[in-house]
This record gives sequence, C-alpha cells and structure tokens, in this order.
Amino acid sequence: MDPQPWVVRRGAVACGHGPRSARHEALAPSGVRRWRGRRRRRTTTTTTTTQGTSSSSVLGEASVASTSSASDGGGDKAFSNALVVGGGPAGLAAAIMLAQQGWSGVKVVDRLPPPPVASHPIYSNAPERSYNLGVSGRGQKFLDSIGALGDVKRFSAENFGRMTWDEQGNSTVTLRPEIAEEIYQAICIQRDRLTAVLLEYCERYEEIEVSHGVAVDSVTWPSGSPEVTLQGGEVVRPSLLVGADGFNSVVARALDESKLSEFKIQSWADKNTRVYKTVPLDYDICGNPGEWKRDLNFSANSQGGADVTLEVLPTMEGKGVGVTLYKPDNEAIKGADTAEKAKELFKTNFPQFYDVVPERSFTDFASQRDQKLPLFQYAKNALHGPKTVCVGDSIHTVKPYFGLGVNSAFEDVGVLKACLEAHHVDNPGDDGLDKALAAFTEGHKRNVETLVKMSRTFDGGFLFFVLPIILDSIFHKLLPQVFSTNCIRMLQKHNMSFAEAGQIKRRDRALQVSIIAMVFLPCFALLLRVLRWLVTP
Repeated sequence: MDPQPWVVRRGAVACGHGPRSARHEALAPSGVRRWRGRRRRRTTTTTTTTQGTSSSSVLGEASVASTSSASDGGGDKAFSNALVVGGGPAGLAAAIMLAQQGWSGVKVVDRLPPPPVASHPIYSNAPERSYNLGVSGRGQKFLDSIGALGDVKRFSAENFGRMTWDEQGNSTVTLRPEIAEEIYQAICIQRDRLTAVLLEYCERYEEIEVSHGVAVDSVTWPSGSPEVTLQGGEVVRPSLLVGADGFNSVVARALDESKLSEFKIQSWADKNTRVYKTVPLDYDICGNPGEWKRDLNFSANSQGGADVTLEVLPTMEGKGVGVTLYKPDNEAIKGADTAEKAKELFKTNFPQFYDVVPERSFTDFASQRDQKLPLFQYAKNALHGPKTVCVGDSIHTVKPYFGLGVNSAFEDVGVLKACLEAHHVDNPGDDGLDKALAAFTEGHKRNVETLVKMSRTFDGGFLFFVLPIILDSIFHKLLPQVFSTNCIRMLQKHNMSFAEAGQIKRRDRALQVSIIAMVFLPCFALLLRVLRWLVTP
C-alpha cells in the first residue's frame, strides 16, 4: 500500500496512515503539540516526530497554564481552572461543556497525537484506519445541546436500518421503525473523524487549551484537591479534574486506589472473547455500484465455515468500514496470512462483499494484527472524588456491538452539565462544586451500573441474550401496552435513562415468568396425571 502523506495540522505533524493504534505507534512526538482557541494570542514552539520531521506547533498564551518558579517544588507547576485528562470524544465534549458553562481555563491533555482534520482524504481513501461509530439519538441529543451536532453531521452518514446475511447467504433487510417522537436519525462517523470535528469545535473557545503527546504520570489528592503530574515533570493543580481517559483510565484507577471516596472499579473476566480486524468496502469498484444501499448497516455470517462475522457501517463518502469479529486463534484467520489467502477467505465466506474489497486491502488484512475489544467494567458506589469526576469509558465500558459507548459518554457529560447548572456552579471556587459532583454520583450511578450489567447479557449466548429477545418480541407483539420492546432498543431510547429501561425490563421479566408459569404448570400437572394413569395397573 502506498504510504499516505503526512499532514500538518494547525502546526502539528500527524501521520496520515495506519489504524489509530498503529498510527499512534508510528508517531510518538518527543515534544508537545498545543493549541488554544483562535481568539487567543499564539506563540510558536517546535515539535519533532520520531521520523525526524519538525514543524511549527502552537502554544497558547500562558494565562491558564502559567509556570511557577522552580522554588515551588522541583518541577514546573501549572495552574488551571479545569484539567481534562483524555482528548477523545468524551474529553473534548467535557471541555466544550465547561467552556460554555463559563469556566475561564480548561486544559485538555492526551497522550496520543491528534487525528487528521475531519476533511482529510484519509477518511475516504483508507476509511478502515479508524473504526466507525454509530451515534444514536442519545448522543445526538447532547451534541445538539452544545451546538456541535451540525458540525458532526457534516462528516457523517445517515443510517436507516440493517441488512443481514445468514450462513447460507440469505439476506434480510430491517428498517428502523418510524417513531413520531424520535427527532434524531441515527448517524455513523469514524471515531478519529468525530474527535477531529470536536477538536475543531474547541477552537471556537479561547478558554480551551489542548495538548497532545502528553501522558499523565500520577494523580494524587494532597489537602483534598487533585494534583496531576504530567510527563516531563509539569505539575497541574486544577480546581476540577475530569477523567475521560478511557478503559484504562489513570484518573479512575488512582481514585480507586486512593480510598478517598467510595469510587470502586468493578470488572469481569471476558467469558466470550472476540477479537477483530478492519477492512474497507468501496462499492463503486464493483460492476453494479447502484445495487448497494449506502445508508444501511451490513452484517454477514461467514458462509464457508470460517466462524467469522463481518459488520459494516457506512461513511459520509458512501463507502463502508468493515469489522471482522472472531474468536482468538481462529484457524481461518490465521491461515489468511497472505494477500492471496485473504482473498480466498473473503471469496469463500463473504462472496457478496468480495468484489467491493479494494485489492490493496487483502495485503493489509493479512498483515494486520488482532485487535482486542474492551472488558465489561464500571465504577460502582461513586463516580467522583475530591474535586474530581470521571466520564465515559473510565466509569462504564461495554463491548461496542450496539453503539452504546460514545453515546453513553456524551450523556455522562450532559448529566454533569445539568448538575453544575442545578447547583449554580459559576466558578471553580464555588462551594456548589462539591454538591454538584455528589449530585452527579447520586443521580447517575444507577444508570452506569444498569448500562454495563444489561450490556453483559448481550454477551451471554442463547439463554441470556437470544431467548430474552425472543420472549420480548412475542410478548410485545401480543400486548404492546403492557410489555416493552427488547433490551437493545430500550437502551437506545434517548428520552429514557438506562436505570428506567432496566427497571421496565425487570418488570417485564417478572410478568413473563409469571405468565409462562401459569400456562405451563397446569399443563405439566395434567401431563403427570396422564402418565400416572398410564402406568397404574
């Protein structure tokens, strides 16, 4: 594959090829890339990449990240009103929300380099280099509240349903039901592209400073306030610390280990492990491009016995990002270690997609390493600590099968926003901050727990996943006024909290079991009587 060009992004050098994980391995800048909102005076510094390429990067005016003298304690000590650890969608959403709430200084740090700009051709030429996300009404509702939904939609594809293929190649199309009160149409966007859109949106706020290539070494709470040591020795003492740094969150684990609050990470071993590789689909290269619907999800089971599932989400350019899911050490995947063998794998198992996989992608697929899905994990008892709060995957991690990850992360930030507003937190010195964070825990911890526990059932095989969906389908069709739809659709309802959805499903299960018992127990008793009569002389 021809290497993609390097792109200079607002003074930063970003590698334009390789999946997100590979791109981060390929580009590990020795310096720090920083920028502020466009209205702030800028100064320049130099960032050097591992390949020896340097470019100008932007360092914001030091009114927020001011540096104290060395006599303050050995390393540089910077002071800002809020520090957000994690520059993904959740962290950037939190930064935008805080800036809109009137916080005068919001610093975001992320250990990885920034993604290419949202308009970069990499998202079309190699769409598989960043996996796709589905943004449902739950996530769009929050994006709408901060004014970013229009920007996100510009780089998204609308999704109206799903087309599936079974092992025999039989297909079924299921369109999303039209619901009168549903105002948000589901959309799909590459994860890096979503991050890039929010990064550009951050530039509208002079209060926000974003620094990439900055890792967090440690988090402590001396005197009841957070103190964060960044890579290189800089120490930041924010009035509010937001942990948005994902599944292996430094902030969340430090808070758990500190015992300063009831924050406790609960995780489970993966009993149904799946790994994946990505593959692009270009429908325009086949003989009849018009036969492909560009506004549907595709899901196909392998037809040749490979025990692989292919899931495809659309992109803005009308292409597809495919994810092949399989168990570790899958023999068919291990055997597809050359371009020709990868071709044979797709031709045998996914013949309907064979003609729309670009030629160069078979080589990429053969050499691509297995990528892991996250474990189920959530923060129980509390979601906050002293002047500290966590959002996104740092407090709830689920497998990304049904688009609940980024949507629930956005909702976290929306709930936090409501708590700050309800307690009239106008500045970081306000006493209402502690009350607002406590309210965030009390009002949201059941949602976090319910989301993860319900999502775990989706990973539970026939008894805990397929059978409940069958029962929900039967009972909902028979008595729609009494029984709700299945768990997956319930969790997608943006006007209903996860806790409310869980409560409704528990009620449904109790009623279903009661009805089944009332119907089958008399039949079973009658059967026993008949058997007893038959065997009695």
